[in-house]
Amino acid sequence: MSEVVIDPEVPERSRKLLQEHPEALHPPGTLLRKPRFGGRTWRDLGMCLLHAPGWALLPAVMGSFHRGGVQVFGFLAQAGVICAGGLAVYTGTSLLSVAPAGAAVAAGVMFGLCGEGEAARLGRTLRDRYVRPEDLGDSEVDLLHRAGSAVAAVLGSEVNRAGLLDDVRNTVTLPAQVWEIAQTLAQVDALRREHEAVPDRRDPRIAVMLHAQGEALALATASVTRRVGALEDYAVQVVAADDALRRWETAQRLSTRSDAYRELLARTVRDELAVTQIEGLTEDARRIEEALLSSVDQARRSGLRLVVPVKEAS
Repeated sequence: MSEVVIDPEVPERSRKLLQEHPEALHPPGTLLRKPRFGGRTWRDLGMCLLHAPGWALLPAVMGSFHRGGVQVFGFLAQAGVICAGGLAVYTGTSLLSVAPAGAAVAAGVMFGLCGEGEAARLGRTLRDRYVRPEDLGDSEVDLLHRAGSAVAAVLGSEVNRAGLLDDVRNTVTLPAQVWEIAQTLAQVDALRREHEAVPDRRDPRIAVMLHAQGEALALATASVTRRVGALEDYAVQVVAADDALRRWETAQRLSTRSDAYRELLARTVRDELAVTQIEGLTEDARRIEEALLSSVDQARRSGLRLVVPVKEAS
């Protein structure tokens, strides 16, 4: 899993914004304070004053260096500038006399838009609501990747999209599972780094304490590994159910043509063997349907076992 893991309780729009702006995310332990003046600097002020005359007189040209709404705004503002220029000519007012006021307004608007953006604000205020893979060790990243791959396999399965596993509530349960796993791995990684950095490891008393802490880390790692294994087992069951569903759909399509094959064989062979062969298609379809139901039931039971830890944790 190469993407940041975000608490599923965070609103979807905020989660999407954080995923699109990984540069706004911070490593654990970073001291984050609200920036002074909203994050605006003297450099921001200088750049605003430099670009203000261009926005006041030629906003269409300035907007062409941007995309989307800014570009559209530039063209609309240019129409306003042209109208203002026409009005100035009509009233006998010099356009240069109103240009400084326009530049001042443009500088004020741009300076107001400077500073800490929404993504940076979310990265700061939601620091405890996300885990970055680059902040974990290799073993923790591997476990997180395995969990994410298993969840992706389940959520992308045909049986899940068809609603055959609705009682498991995969879209709610599985993201919560991955988030809890990510939190545990982040804590394990932080404590392991702290554990490995302890000096005087040869001191007998310190060695005893370190041994106990090491066992606690090993137990925690084993526990989260079993949890990841349960997710992978569930994914295996769902993949098997997907295969059974595809076989069942194929059998259904074939069974709809049974009458045509029966008529064809009756016209050409007209013997009991031919009729028996065709009737066998219906029996095969029934067996495949039973296999599908059994496979989906196994996947459902495997998924329901995952719901219990989430409910207990909540």
